[in-house]
Amino acid sequence: MLFLISLVIAACFAVFCGETLRKHPAPFYAAAAVMSIDAVCVLQLHPTGIPDFLNQYVIAQFTKGTLAAACWAVVMWTGAISYQNPLMKKLMPQRGQLSIFSAILTLGHAAGYGISFFPRWLQHGEYANFIVCVVLMLIMIPLTVLSVRKIRKKLKPTKWKAIQRTAYLFYFLIPAHVLLVNFKLAKAGRSGAFFSLLVYAAVFVGYAVCRIRKWYLTAKKPERHMGLNAVAFAAFAVIFSGICFAVRTEKPQTTQAAEVVPTEIVTAVSSTDITTTALPAESETKAVSTTVTASESDITTAAESESTAASASETSESDTTETEAVSNENNDQPEEQAAQDIPAQPAAQQQDASPEPAAQQPTVQEPAAEPPAQQQQPDPEPAPSYRYRNGTFSGSAYGYDGMIHVEVTIQDDVITNITGTTDESEAVYFIDAQNFVVPAILNTQSPDVDALSGATFTSQGIMGAVRAALESALNG
Repeated sequence: MLFLISLVIAACFAVFCGETLRKHPAPFYAAAAVMSIDAVCVLQLHPTGIPDFLNQYVIAQFTKGTLAAACWAVVMWTGAISYQNPLMKKLMPQRGQLSIFSAILTLGHAAGYGISFFPRWLQHGEYANFIVCVVLMLIMIPLTVLSVRKIRKKLKPTKWKAIQRTAYLFYFLIPAHVLLVNFKLAKAGRSGAFFSLLVYAAVFVGYAVCRIRKWYLTAKKPERHMGLNAVAFAAFAVIFSGICFAVRTEKPQTTQAAEVVPTEIVTAVSSTDITTTALPAESETKAVSTTVTASESDITTAAESESTAASASETSESDTTETEAVSNENNDQPEEQAAQDIPAQPAAQQQDASPEPAAQQPTVQEPAAEPPAQQQQPDPEPAPSYRYRNGTFSGSAYGYDGMIHVEVTIQDDVITNITGTTDESEAVYFIDAQNFVVPAILNTQSPDVDALSGATFTSQGIMGAVRAALESALNG
């Protein structure tokens, strides 16, 4: 996608600014030099605080060399289209100045990446990338110097034409370099890499087919062009389809780290679960004890009430008996004795009635099972408060030369899983950094860990992305 945007910018620049570039090239060369120096500084110093949009779609035009490649594509296609084409007549006069402008932009990309990637390629045995880049520079730098008008005028036309033919090797090595860099990314399923590679293939394979067709038309001058056009189209279709088949996606590139949960946290959670489970049993025991005590109290109270009622009845009967005895004082002795024998009956009745409440005790137990004992259960423990919400949260940060995206899974303030993808040009260094940094973050439960030596900026990008994900997961 980035290269497609660069193509649009380069084409518009060549069409609308080409005449000015041809007449006054110095300001454009100076601007290209400034942009190249800025690209080197960004790649080596990694300034912070730059918005993601600028990093991805503006600065990357210069750091990744897509704008330079697009300008080279315009230079190449200018020589591949027919002489009778009006576009060729407009672009051909400025072709030399545009090639110098493209070369200056390419130097910034080559210097910025070469400082870091040349040692990596040699260390990992990626000699093809190293050799292609070195040959590209060895061809481009002399051609750029000789393309300056004042120097070119000093050369004989035949010598200049012979030197200029080496540009075709340069044009061939540009797509070779692009394929070497992007082939693994596209095959691994990097987001956008396959589409970018298709655009590169369409541009450079199309140029090769059209340039060969133009050479054949110029050299052989066939009367009919239909057959030649069919052959050219078939050649383009076969080569383009072969590239598409070769870089077909095998699987999406998503490196996932294993779940790591600290032992201390697991132990704490287990203890809490055990305590919480034990609480209902303890409360249940208290409830049973309270119920039994309440039942015994009710029984005692009922017995005392009945005993009091019996005593009151006895006293009342005794008073009645005494009144009768006073009123019959003058009666005979047998009657008096009979009157005195009357109080013995209530006493006997009291003795007979006193055991009755004890016999009725089982009936009193029914109201004892009522729920008052439940009111004495302990209050439930308050729910724990967490700093982070549970779930999976996303975060992004700028790495070495592209954005790094992570997804962090959190459960009860514990980082349980981290997955990540990258937009960087070299995924192998991202994978190395991720395999080093992610386990450290999971073990320490913090994004502030040590960076991997040799992939410092990528490691810092992973930490920054995790930090951004944690910030989005904060409660409140």
